[in-house]
This record gives sequence, structure tokens and C-alpha cells, in this order.
Amino acid sequence: MTTIFFQQILNGVIQGCIYALIALGLSLVFGILEIANFAHGEFYMIGAFMALFSITFLGVPFFIAMIIAMIGMAFVATVIERVVFRPIVGKPLINSMLLSFGLSTALANLALYFFKADPRKITSGLASYRFSFLGLYITGERIAILVLSVFLVLLLAWFIQYTRTGKAMRAVAQDRTAAQLAGINIRRIYSVTFAISGALAAAAGTMVGAMFFVNPEMGFTVVLKSFVIVTLGGFGKIKGVIFAAILIGLVESLGGGFISYAYKDAYPFLLLILLFILKPEGLAGGK
Repeated sequence: MTTIFFQQILNGVIQGCIYALIALGLSLVFGILEIANFAHGEFYMIGAFMALFSITFLGVPFFIAMIIAMIGMAFVATVIERVVFRPIVGKPLINSMLLSFGLSTALANLALYFFKADPRKITSGLASYRFSFLGLYITGERIAILVLSVFLVLLLAWFIQYTRTGKAMRAVAQDRTAAQLAGINIRRIYSVTFAISGALAAAAGTMVGAMFFVNPEMGFTVVLKSFVIVTLGGFGKIKGVIFAAILIGLVESLGGGFISYAYKDAYPFLLLILLFILKPEGLAGGK
């Protein structure tokens, strides 16, 4: 029983790392543009298909396919920001919610039309490597996913904290008007934010496609969980979002392993309801 428990803990941490990549992009967009992007799940889905097709048609290795997907989705997200979301920046939040719901539905149906509903798996070439330690089992694929997730999160934290663009992003998040008066090109910051958001979503989609499957409907549940994570961790709070993502991964893994796997997608929402009752300010505090 103890071994099973720690195995579920390990699985939950890996799943939480993937959730962190998705939720961080969502949190950045909300914190800087004050837009609730429900189409973020489709960024994740399209990025996964980009990686899948890169491996299938270009014959590139898994890691190169992930980089291609991240670059491609960063470009697509930038275009979507300029065409779809930029005109409603500063408008009431309901505008972005309704618009992104419509965009989400359109992208999901386009993907269903072009890619069909059949689930497909991304071949990483690492699943055949299996390791055991103290009774715990992990594949080379999951090790790679864990390392890549941690690397990307640390890279994002470094970028936001120490680079000129990252500091500008923090300034815009704190006070958009003051940042503009200080000479910061806020439109460029909007584009960079969406590009980062799309790239992180594509990386997460590629990892999930390697662990499980890729299909046009894979983004809907994930984006809802991401909003749960961002709500738990606090909008714009990187540390809080990471902690909440790991927590959600653990709740899903432990709940699925010891209660019922059939209801694993419900556990994060039950946790959110419980938090609203006991700690409505979120795990990271604040308003």
C-alpha cells in the first residue's frame, strides 16, 4: 500500500508539472491583458497536433517536434491576439469570456473537421525505457517530461524576473497606464505574452500527447482545470499557480488511485468548491 501511495504521488507530481505549464500561460494573459482566454485549451490542442505532424511528416525527433510546436503555436497565438483579442483589451471581462468561448468552439470544430476525432499518440521513443527505484516505476518518457516541465517553468521565472521584457511585463501587469507613460510599448508586451502563453501550451500538449493521446476535444477539460488552478493559486502569482498545479495533479492521481478513476476530472472542482468555503482568498492570499 505504501509503494502504491508513493507511486501515485510521483504520477501526480508529473501531471501537475504539465498543468503548471498550461495554467501559467493562462495566468500571464489574465494578469497582463486582463483577458479570460477560454480558447487556451485549443492552443494546447493545436500545439499537440503540430508536434504530431512534425514527427509524422517531417520525421524529426520528439524534442525537435516540441520546439517546432512551441514556435508555431507562439506565432499562431500572436496572430490571434492581434486579430481577435487586442480590440477588446480594457473592455469588461465578460467580453473576453464570450469571445474566447466562441473562438474555442470554432477552433475545436475546425480541428475536428480537418484532423477527425480518432485519438492519435505522439511517438517519443522514450516509453520503452523503464526505471525502478525503491519500488517506484517511471518511464524515460515521464522523466523527460518532468525535466522539461521544470526547465520551462524555471526559464519563464528567470525571463520574467531578470530580462528587460520580463520587467516590462510585470510593469504592465501592475499599472498599464503608468507603464505606457514610462515608454513601454504595451502592444508589444501583449504580443509577447500571448506568444509565451501559446508556446507553453504547445509544450504541455506535446507532453500529454506522448503520455496519452491527441484529439480535437482534448483542450476543453484542461482549460477548465487550468482556471481552477489559477483561481486556487491566485491570478498573476507564479509560485501560487505552480503550487496549485502540483496540488491538482496530486488530488487527481490520489483520487483516481484510491477512490475512483472514473471521477478524476471532478476532483479539482470539488477542491475548488471546498476552497471557496474555507479560504476564498486563494492559496496564495490576496484579494
